[in-house]
Amino acid sequence: MQLNILDELQTKHLLLGSRLRVVEHERIEVSQATGRILARPILNFRDSPPMDVSAMDGYAFRYEELENRLLRPNSDQAQTGGDCFGVSGVAAAGARRLVLRADTAIRIFTGGVVPEGADVVIPRERCREESDRVWVTIPLDEIPLGWNIRRQGENARQDEVGLQAGCCIDGPRMSSIVSMNREAQIDVSRKVRVTIINTGDELKGMDSPIEPWQIRDSNGPLLESMLRVCPWIEWNRVSARDDLSEIQTRLKEALDVSDAVLLTGGVSMGDTDHVPAAVRHCGAEVIFHRLAIRPGAPVLGAVGSEGQLIMGLPGNPVSVAVTFRRLGLELLDRMARRVTGRRKWKIHVVGSDSKTLGLVWYRLVQIQSDGTALLLANQGSGDIRSLGLSDGFIEVPPGSLSQGMVAFYDWDTA
Repeated sequence: MQLNILDELQTKHLLLGSRLRVVEHERIEVSQATGRILARPILNFRDSPPMDVSAMDGYAFRYEELENRLLRPNSDQAQTGGDCFGVSGVAAAGARRLVLRADTAIRIFTGGVVPEGADVVIPRERCREESDRVWVTIPLDEIPLGWNIRRQGENARQDEVGLQAGCCIDGPRMSSIVSMNREAQIDVSRKVRVTIINTGDELKGMDSPIEPWQIRDSNGPLLESMLRVCPWIEWNRVSARDDLSEIQTRLKEALDVSDAVLLTGGVSMGDTDHVPAAVRHCGAEVIFHRLAIRPGAPVLGAVGSEGQLIMGLPGNPVSVAVTFRRLGLELLDRMARRVTGRRKWKIHVVGSDSKTLGLVWYRLVQIQSDGTALLLANQGSGDIRSLGLSDGFIEVPPGSLSQGMVAFYDWDTA
């Protein structure tokens, strides 16, 4: 059965990903692991929580004693203070377990270990307190046995997987690791080494004077910025003139020290488009060259002789941004063993038009305050202004209108 264009795109993308090497593990201090990719699952070294603990600030009681002598609010005894519980101790979070003596209560803080003999915690706001005694101010039928007690192991048991491998370590994941891992070191994927090669005689840097007919190199800084927010990647950037020998030399040098090489420009079929030939001369296998997409049709994907990723991205900035975000970033994820955390969703498009294309169409959008996506006017793959105004792009299937719920890719590459 013949694949449709979108399926064919995904098939070629997956084929390239399956041919790439993945980076090795390395062991680092947990304190240095933010932004890295977890390489091995974290197993709980103890139950979570490790003992029965209080879910809030309050007082720990024996339920049986509450049944026998609970005072109702506004009773004669409550008013005279005749039938109350003496406070025999304080259970603070992180302190050893106390023993609850008969006919007393223990003041307890959130996270404090439930005292031996106690089987219910009543919140402070449901009690009347004095310095050394306490009255309960709610009826018994509102106090279930075990109230406000978090049981040992209710979150996770010892040796269960607390955190799966493949996640990017951020604040919430760091909290889990610190709480669940016995040691102060963990295994993470080595950083993926990426080299950016900007091709083109016409490109001028920010530090150079520029004439009206000359072009600023925005593709290099664009890719640097998108990689900079990925702490699991390390990168460098070089330039090459529109010369086959020079591009080939730069590519060979990059492949010797990199896991992935991203080239910009020189990937189409013009007289100065030498990237496809340079890739083949370096012994790489081209998996795809030219896809039925807009923008970015000339994009090239190849695998080096040692499993390195080689991507030839078109020269126009919108094409570079779209093809790297849609295709390149997921391939780098795979090389780093990252399997979770990348956001993918569908979004409702507003402000649609009646235009369709017979290929996969990536259209820039701006996210509105109500969460919908507004199509941006776009003058082509060199429209820097629209690119800068956008929050991402939608993926419109061939022949479809840009309306309704559509796949969305944002510019957040972290």
